[in-house]
Amino acid sequence: MRRVSYLVGLLLVLMIAGCGGGNNTPTNVGLFGDWNIVMYPNGNPNPSYVFAMAISQEGTNNYSGSAIAYTGGVPVPSDECIDTAALRASGVTSGTNFTLTFTDPTTSTVITVQGSLSTQTTTLSGTYTNPASQSCSASSGTMTMTPQ
Repeated sequence: MRRVSYLVGLLLVLMIAGCGGGNNTPTNVGLFGDWNIVMYPNGNPNPSYVFAMAISQEGTNNYSGSAIAYTGGVPVPSDECIDTAALRASGVTSGTNFTLTFTDPTTSTVITVQGSLSTQTTTLSGTYTNPASQSCSASSGTMTMTPQ
């Protein structure tokens, strides 16, 4: 009976030690999930690109994604030069930074986004560049990704 008491006491000590050892600091939101994405060209209050992506994690730091229905509050531009339904994404994280590439194979458009994984919010932000393609003129600016 004495052994059982010691064992129970040891288990209680271990459980108490484990309770206070957790980290309550918010962690990076990562890229995994369904996102509404809005891109504004430099110096222009009207968005160039508005679309949504479902992004999956492929291993530790790699991501891929495909187009889904946009549900955000920013109106989609009527003159958007990409086929948002055909978009594909690939991405990589490195520490607290990320790089995403959105590709529209129907228009040969490739948009590259670089940003930082925020620890205090679920919204991600960054910058984008889009070299000229057969459908889109070259542009660059800022972007936000908001979870659906």
